Amino acid sequence: MTNHDDLKITVRRQHRASLMMRPVPGGYEVFIPRWLKPGSPKVRQFIDQALLKLGSNPPPIPAEQTSRDQIFRMVDEWAVRVAVQPKRITFREMTRKWGSCSSRDNITLNTRLTWLSPHLAEYVVLHELVHLKVFNHGPDFKALMTQHLPDWRDREKSLRAIRF
Repeated sequence: MTNHDDLKITVRRQHRASLMMRPVPGGYEVFIPRWLKPGSPKVRQFIDQALLKLGSNPPPIPAEQTSRDQIFRMVDEWAVRVAVQPKRITFREMTRKWGSCSSRDNITLNTRLTWLSPHLAEYVVLHELVHLKVFNHGPDFKALMTQHLPDWRDREKSLRAIRF
């Protein structure tokens, strides 16, 4: 982790070919190839150029967030309503999605779900639980989502507007 004029910048090494920077509450995350050193001139130059584009004002941390305990309670409550029983619920840092569901009835939720308001976290929880019944995004999936959460499309739209 480095500071750039009081800005929290976290550098993470990944199996990747290029450098990437994205805003997170309170700062930015920079993803670099494993072969690059976090303090190298190439990384520092990339960060400086990216900050010119992205700006030095990262997104604010939402006023209302959701705890893991709240999320686990949501899972329990919605699992009863949807009449499903996930085998395992885990949290993991994910870079491209809010949650996933396996064919073995395991649900993985993004650790960043705790950044969201309960309103949006609830949508993600229900979305993954509905996948335990319908393992696609077809008409049956949409019908179940509408049955249980009539405003799910609005919540989905709000969630897509959040970059992480």
